[in-house]
Amino acid sequence: MGGDFLHQVTGVVDPKVRTAIVKAPDGYMVELLEYSTGLQNGTVPDSAGSIGAAHIALTVRDIHAAIARVEAAGWKPKGSPLPIPGGPRKGTLVVYVSGPDHVTIEFMQPPSR
Repeated sequence: MGGDFLHQVTGVVDPKVRTAIVKAPDGYMVELLEYSTGLQNGTVPDSAGSIGAAHIALTVRDIHAAIARVEAAGWKPKGSPLPIPGGPRKGTLVVYVSGPDHVTIEFMQPPSR
């Protein structure tokens, strides 16, 4: 994954990512991302593409309401909510948000069925 879509969602400049999705026996899924670009060691991981950066993704029913709620608490979106263009999560709206302490959370709103 990469290009303009990923830049718009994460705020990472020229992102290039390898992704692995691991499904646990209980149905929970863990998505592992490896960014091939980003800041170097020794810096505060302000970017999702920085070495040492980590985030957790949460499924939400209303991504815009979730953004508004965390913005009220001082968090900021790192990009714009956009639908994933392909793959097993095609159509899922995603966006990264970051708090004042540089913790990053990804919101994911599955497509309506």
